[in-house]
Amino acid sequence: MRYTSSHAPSGYDILKIATNGSAKILGRNDIGSLAVGKAGDMFLIRRDRLDLIGADLDVKSMLGTVGLKSSVDYTIVNGKIVVENGHLVNIHEEKFISEARKSVTNYLSRS
Repeated sequence: MRYTSSHAPSGYDILKIATNGSAKILGRNDIGSLAVGKAGDMFLIRRDRLDLIGADLDVKSMLGTVGLKSSVDYTIVNGKIVVENGHLVNIHEEKFISEARKSVTNYLSRS
């Protein structure tokens, strides 16, 4: 048996709450929506991912109902691409990962 409620928020409603709602909580009206004069930072996700099969039939509700557990495909901040094909473009990820692992190992080896 499937239970539904006409009063329950849709996935799209949850997405709106997460953007406009969180901006309102912060007392900000300059962020939280796409409009003329506002920053246009955004991220993009390919719909043809295996983990999104079926969820892509309702893209406006997809993040609010299914979520995303992996990296986004693209992120644009201040008009510049900072994530491309799931990888940061402004750092050498492999070098950063290696240095981070060394730091964690050093920290954990302290007694």
